[in-house]
Amino acid sequence: MSTLEKKLLKKMRNAIHDFDMIQEGETIIIGVSWWKDSMALWYLMSQILKHSKVKFKIRAVYIFKDFLIDCDINFQEKKEYFENELNIPLEKINLSLPKESKLNDGVGQSCQWCAYARRIAMFKLCEKRGATKICFGHHMDDIVVTSMMNLIEGRKLKIMPPVNKMSLWKITFIRPMAYLREKEIVNLVRQREIPFSPCNCPVWDDTMRNKIKFGLVRENEKNFPKFTENTFWALIKDFKEKYEKDGYTM
Repeated sequence: MSTLEKKLLKKMRNAIHDFDMIQEGETIIIGVSWWKDSMALWYLMSQILKHSKVKFKIRAVYIFKDFLIDCDINFQEKKEYFENELNIPLEKINLSLPKESKLNDGVGQSCQWCAYARRIAMFKLCEKRGATKICFGHHMDDIVVTSMMNLIEGRKLKIMPPVNKMSLWKITFIRPMAYLREKEIVNLVRQREIPFSPCNCPVWDDTMRNKIKFGLVRENEKNFPKFTENTFWALIKDFKEKYEKDGYTM
């Protein structure tokens, strides 16, 4: 195991511990997008599962989006990697939408609607499989960018939380890679030769997320190298002060 891998696993274990993300006997659903963050999450979580004193189960799910925006790539390639390399079965869900859905017209296409549809599908799978947690591959950079989007577009001070208990669905979202930087994940994927494919979503390049990521966050990092990390830890401090006493229910 490389020095980088040990470093990232330590950061993930710290995040899991700090926010009490995983309990004994739980089943956790993790989505697969085949993008670098998703694949790094799966690789690192497979290592944590292998060596953890806390016994839990993880299930991989790939959601095929059967509508206008189709980012689907070779499922069989995914399945073979998960079952042969990670020893984790991969399940596929075909996501079809009602005809009246906004995702079915050229104007209503958006990351927000796409994410919402996939999340509902994962909620239903949790009920079917008896899972209580959904694990996402968001890292520190994602959390800062999303929080900036909430500030600039939503006009509210709201973090993308490392852990979020959903009172209505009785499901908890966890983000074990919250303490990892994107550049560290890129280096791990290259070092371990973890297979991944870039998203081919037709609206990806013109999203508000990318505008804020490259136009605001990355630009500020040129003058203030600690911009992302300092912003993240300030957000985490505020998040804990507001929600820790309620068990991170938002």
